Amino acid sequence: MKLAIIGLGVMGRNLALNFRDAGHQCVVWDPWPEARNWQADGIEVCDTLEALVNNLPVPSIVLLMVKSGLPVFELTEQLCELLENGDIIIDGGNSNYMETETNVRLSRKRGIHFAGLGVSGGAEGARNGPSMMLGCAGEMRIVLEPLLASVAARYNGKPCLAWFGDGGAGHFVKTVHNGIEYAIMQAIAESWQLLELSGLTTSAAGRQLDIWSNGVLAGYLMEISAEVLQTSEAASGRLLIDLVDDAAGQKGTGGWCVSEAMNLGVPVPSITAAVTMRQISSHEVLRVLSGDGAETTQEVTVQAVYDGLVATVVLTLAQGAHLLTVASQENDWKIQLTEAARVWQEGSILRMALLEKFSDPAALFDIACEHGEGLRQSVIAAAAASLPVPVMAASLAYLDACGAGQLSTALVQLQRDRFGAHGLKNQETGEMFHGPWHGADS
Repeated sequence: MKLAIIGLGVMGRNLALNFRDAGHQCVVWDPWPEARNWQADGIEVCDTLEALVNNLPVPSIVLLMVKSGLPVFELTEQLCELLENGDIIIDGGNSNYMETETNVRLSRKRGIHFAGLGVSGGAEGARNGPSMMLGCAGEMRIVLEPLLASVAARYNGKPCLAWFGDGGAGHFVKTVHNGIEYAIMQAIAESWQLLELSGLTTSAAGRQLDIWSNGVLAGYLMEISAEVLQTSEAASGRLLIDLVDDAAGQKGTGGWCVSEAMNLGVPVPSITAAVTMRQISSHEVLRVLSGDGAETTQEVTVQAVYDGLVATVVLTLAQGAHLLTVASQENDWKIQLTEAARVWQEGSILRMALLEKFSDPAALFDIACEHGEGLRQSVIAAAAASLPVPVMAASLAYLDACGAGQLSTALVQLQRDRFGAHGLKNQETGEMFHGPWHGADS
């Protein structure tokens, strides 16, 4: 099959090479003249967008690998002027699913099909086999799935590609994937500092993460975290962790995940805490305090840190699963948790052993409860040492709230009725009523 790729950044280039190696013909183009200097055997780089489109058979397939937002909108508009009825545009970037929905509607008016494709795996995945989350009209699957499956990673003999519904469904699944990724990355980072609090050196903490990456916590993020903690700068011999600026970057997908969870009324406290920590790290105006933290004799064991990390990871997975379930119901999508977990098991940044439990919330909470005491000990030790562990702390609060007999929100309901006459519900009878501060006619 012959297709076009627009966007010759690292992802676009590697995907082009991947498609080529899978036996497809690729023509490519980039809006930036400098990027069009790239060359690769068997891949034609076009000078203009018009030349790119003219190089394609009918129906034409164009894969966009450009920055989300305005660049996707503008290229979609230009392509709709050049493509023919029935041609296909695929957005393979990290786009907001609502923007994908808009592009679907605009393209449909021109007779063009538009698909949103979540792609995970970074540069390595793009080159050797990514995880792919597809959202498109059902009739497009017969064309797109064989093409994409030919370059996707494989797990248990099947391509790590799944269709999750029409419109922005694929990009929504990728957004939730990234939100979970944010929280697990931060949880591992918190575990590193807790391991140092337990008395381990940084290198020893890295070795401990390496040990854990061969068990229940096995996964790509654990593996690379163990690696980078033990990596030194060649020139000075100093560990990179001691040299790197701790202001963490982000591209917005974690925030989108939190925003959509809020819109749908789904609690994702671990993911929210991870996004907040990145924000704090990057705002210098907030980092005005100085000091070495509180003096403490509080100790934490390596086992407690391990338990805390396991509990946090499974609770984060539970939150992501909850969000996907509600979103699928609200948007009439076809998101199956078993398929999401399968697609993420290879090629994805999120690949890990615990994904096997992703579609079973009860099992995830059982694991969290088994390791809950270690999570509590870790949070207590961190608080005593003035060590911020927001994702672990939020996960503990989430676990405690889910198991509480009565929540403090009972008082919130009384407050709301007192100032706003919002009404109260009798938990025994189910009847609605007001407090005595409102008259009988309220």
